Amino acid sequence: MSQTTPIKITVDKQAIRRIERDLMHIKNGAPRAMSSAINHTLNVTRTEASGAIRKQVKLKAGYVKEKLRIQRASVGKPQGAIRTPTRGTLLTRYPNRAYKTGGAGVQVKPTGGKKRMPGAFFIRFANGVQAIAIRTQYGPGLGRSEGIKVLYGPSTSQVFTDVKDDLQAPSGNRLMQRLSHEAERLLKRQ
Repeated sequence: MSQTTPIKITVDKQAIRRIERDLMHIKNGAPRAMSSAINHTLNVTRTEASGAIRKQVKLKAGYVKEKLRIQRASVGKPQGAIRTPTRGTLLTRYPNRAYKTGGAGVQVKPTGGKKRMPGAFFIRFANGVQAIAIRTQYGPGLGRSEGIKVLYGPSTSQVFTDVKDDLQAPSGNRLMQRLSHEAERLLKRQ
C-alpha cells in the first residue's frame, strides 16, 4: 500500500547549531532534544491535521486518527513523519442510511444533509464489512458480484494532501519552540 508524501518542516539551521553547541557536553544531547521535540510536534500536528480533515469531510475522529500514522524520531535517526495510506474510503464510513423506497443517502461534507443515491444499495463483504454499491450491468448470466460497483468517498490521504500545506509553517514554529524547551530541560538536569 503506497503512502502519501509527508509534511516537510523546515527549521532554523543557526538555532539548531546553537543548541548543538549548548548541549555538546551532554552525551547525545542534541539528538535527544531533537527526537523529543520532533515526536511532540508530530503528535500535536496529527491532532491539528485530524481537525482540518474533519472540517472538509464528515469522518469520525477515531477513524482519521487511525489513518494518520506517525513515524517517530529516535536518537539515531532524528526525523519523523505523518503519513496516511492512499487507500480509498468506503462510503459507509460516512453518515449514511437506507431509504424505505430504495436507494441510500450519504453525507460526505460536514455541512448540509445526506445526498440521496436512488440506485444504490448496501452489500456485505465476506469479511463482514458493509459497503454501498450500484449495479452497472443488468441481465441474465451475471454472477453474484458481476456488474456491481462499490462506491468510495474522499480518502483521508486525499484530504490530508489538501491540508498539509497549511500545517507546515505552524508546525515548524512549534518544533523550534519545543526544541528550545527540550534543550533547556536537558541543561537543567546537569
